[in-house]
Amino acid sequence: MKEQRKTIIIKRYQNRKLYDTQDSTYVTLDEIAKMVRRGEDIRVVDNKSSEDLTSVTLTQILFEEEKRNRSVLPLGTLKKIIRDGGETLRDLLSKTTDTVQTTLQTAKEGAETFYDKIREELTPSDEGLIKDVFQKTKDITTNIEEKFKATVGSIAHVASMQNEIRKLRQKVMYLEKKLKVYE
Repeated sequence: MKEQRKTIIIKRYQNRKLYDTQDSTYVTLDEIAKMVRRGEDIRVVDNKSSEDLTSVTLTQILFEEEKRNRSVLPLGTLKKIIRDGGETLRDLLSKTTDTVQTTLQTAKEGAETFYDKIREELTPSDEGLIKDVFQKTKDITTNIEEKFKATVGSIAHVASMQNEIRKLRQKVMYLEKKLKVYE
């Protein structure tokens, strides 16, 4: 039975410091990125308001990686996301999901057809070997599906990230107007 992973809560303080409540230590954006890459389930919350800042934090990580020329997405894709919003990623995700599921189903059907054709010609030792190969193939397929679902889950935050970006833009525009008043 697969163990349930606990969500790691990261508290963000007003001074922008990030605190990992599980390990009782301060962390950086790079360390949070490593957690995400390891498949850890993280949630970033504002220390005072408990507002969920996960999307904003993940967006900051992407921004920092782009600044360091470790392009996460091609420039054309970034422009398309800004132009079309979350629809671009939803379409890409939908197409990718359909392709992966179709490929896995086709491979499974092909393997079953092959096994049915050669079953009569197998010796008992061959049959054990084939069953072992099928079990390993099934395990690999399950692993791929789990990783794919985890990836899809992490991408699902895109819509909320876009909302956070919109809110941040509005706040920046508000602050710019306030600054103009004092000039």
